[in-house]
Amino acid sequence: MRITISLLLIFVLSTIGSAQSSFATDDPRYKPLVMGALDNLNAMKYDSCMIKFKEAFTIRQTSVLSTVRNCACAHSGEDFKYRDEQLKIAFDLNWGQAKNIFDNYPEFKYLKGSELEKIMEEKYLAYAKASGVNLELMEEFKTIGYEDQRYRREMNDVEKKYGWKSPQMDSLWVLQNAADKKNTARITQLMDEMGYPGKSVVGGGQASTAFLVIQHADLEIQEKYLPLISAAADKEEVPWRSVALLVDRVEMRNERPQIYGSQVSRHPETEEFYFSPIQNPEKIDSIRATVGLGPIQSYADNWEFKWDPKYHVEINKSVKAYNAKMKTEEENK
Repeated sequence: MRITISLLLIFVLSTIGSAQSSFATDDPRYKPLVMGALDNLNAMKYDSCMIKFKEAFTIRQTSVLSTVRNCACAHSGEDFKYRDEQLKIAFDLNWGQAKNIFDNYPEFKYLKGSELEKIMEEKYLAYAKASGVNLELMEEFKTIGYEDQRYRREMNDVEKKYGWKSPQMDSLWVLQNAADKKNTARITQLMDEMGYPGKSVVGGGQASTAFLVIQHADLEIQEKYLPLISAAADKEEVPWRSVALLVDRVEMRNERPQIYGSQVSRHPETEEFYFSPIQNPEKIDSIRATVGLGPIQSYADNWEFKWDPKYHVEINKSVKAYNAKMKTEEENK
């Protein structure tokens, strides 16, 4: 099944990349500091990177991503005592997420094969064993998560080069759909046997893996397992900000407006990105906040378009009119 909704940036966990769509605090001082620190990390200005992170963390330090980035700055700046202090904070916050971030975010590629990677792996296994998770299943979920995103990661570049409806994109979808089918069979088997395999079973880093697979499944499967996944979110086995994406997808596939504004589409005529119909666009930021999602404009920035509630209504009317016109023309052929 080829999904036409463009969700090539996943939570995300849901997102793999250097873009940061939400921040640990709304304090206006915080965002410029952590983004400036990231710029310094990418520019190999490691001392300046640490200085900015230290200042940001006097405001708040709950972001695993920013803390791991600070670890990279400290390691590269050869401040190993500070690196180890920051590593402990990152792993105490969420040891699984800390490892996932280091493994998948592009700013850490230069550290592959380094001493820091070795330390991260040792710490990851130590925290995993201490937490009592199922190590074998955790490793299997790591593979499932990779396969879930394997070809989707290529789609942005392929789309830019060949177009969304190109044979190249069709080929990627054939491969991805085969992977999705296999993953769905395994995840549904596990959920039928043991309930939702969340944080207490596979660790925080893989807690959203089962959700991610179900998000890419057929509607019938999504509707069947959404109550189970929602109950797991209530028990903090999986973040509610993840489950919100599945809620929105189910709503849309039933031709109802989404609730949390997680689903982005592309205008069939102009190809501009826009949010698919939202139930309450005027209050969307406060609604998103109830499940731990950041402001909707920060999310829209991933696709480089502006959020405006009035324009949101207008563009969705435009898409509806265009689709009706196309349907009429097709019927009259």
